[in-house]
Amino acid sequence: MTDIIITLNDLVARHGLQQIEERLHNLRPAFASMGEYMMRRAEDNFKGEHDPDGVAWAPLSAAYRKRKRGTRILTESGRLRASITYRADGTQVVAGCNPVYARAQQYGYQRRNLPARPFLGASEGDKQELGEILLDYLNL
Repeated sequence: MTDIIITLNDLVARHGLQQIEERLHNLRPAFASMGEYMMRRAEDNFKGEHDPDGVAWAPLSAAYRKRKRGTRILTESGRLRASITYRADGTQVVAGCNPVYARAQQYGYQRRNLPARPFLGASEGDKQELGEILLDYLNL
């Protein structure tokens, strides 16, 4: 009888898995990259005057348009746009901004008849890209 013996040298596989495990213990760089990506996307939303899915923001009311400087939406002082930031640590990334009026702009405010104009968030394409950032970091 003839035997065939196949031996695989799994040193490369073990090394690869060890690298992935080490990276899983320090996800901060991946989360920081995700935060930078979300900052760029928010900037795109302001430039395009649309939400993360590409849907145009509601136009300015005629009354507000008369007294506003310029014609751009959500750019009266530039403070809202400039305040967008992120915080990344080893377990998560959080993107947001701190002006008190940001929530009303993002979600709308019925009492003042202010429509929602979402500038933060993630489209399906963004979610895909964020996943790719993580996979790239893990070298998968």
